[in-house]
Amino acid sequence: MNDKEHFRSAYADGRVLTSKENIHARYSSKPIDLHGIVVASCCASTDLSVLDIGCGTGQFLEYLSSRGHRGSLVGIDLAPPDIPDTAGKRYVAGDAEALPFEDESFETVTCLHTLSHIRDLDAAMAEARRVLRPGGIYAATANSLTSYPTVDRYRRRVHQLLGRGEATFTTTYLNAENLAPTLSRYWHTTELHTYDGELRIPTTEFVEYFAANIPTWDREPTASQREEILHWVLGWALLDQQDDHIIEPKRVALVLCTAQ
Repeated sequence: MNDKEHFRSAYADGRVLTSKENIHARYSSKPIDLHGIVVASCCASTDLSVLDIGCGTGQFLEYLSSRGHRGSLVGIDLAPPDIPDTAGKRYVAGDAEALPFEDESFETVTCLHTLSHIRDLDAAMAEARRVLRPGGIYAATANSLTSYPTVDRYRRRVHQLLGRGEATFTTTYLNAENLAPTLSRYWHTTELHTYDGELRIPTTEFVEYFAANIPTWDREPTASQREEILHWVLGWALLDQQDDHIIEPKRVALVLCTAQ
């Protein structure tokens, strides 16, 4: 299975993303209002046409729509959400490396926590530049290598116990630390912003959160292995908990880019 098929399968029914989004919504002890930040940075005008690449469950465009955005809103993903189209908003299935849109179709292009899933970055950036109108803004985000250290540590431990060698994370390829220098190869200007937050997850809920990440692993465990993994994780979390919670710091980078 190649990367695209893997991620399409992992995110196909929305449960993986929805589970993680719900944990963040409920247990962000230091929340990062990423949608509000992106809107203030590049979508504040309600008349702008916006393309959201890797739209996932559609949260960002639904956020814009709920706040009276009047410009056209289009979300694209390998497995787009099952949300009915409206006069000004639609979701389509498609690939960041071959966007099904005319040249200079959008005034703003966003790519939130998606670039680390894309392997042919040259093609994806060429396509983003192609569909962006002159003077438009391309906005991308990525998590830091230091984010969610407990999940990181436990997954590495699982790989060791299963004899799988070194674990590979999506942030291995693209992260808050290398996002700006990477994008500077493709865009005329890049402007970096970083934001710090924290999750305070009840220990039993943390196991659910860890489980939600398993379908995105480069090699998914069998059903019996998955049951054993979650048993290990619960045991480790009970030892590491602080007042019945697991504390996960997070850092997000936002890079705003222009072509000219």
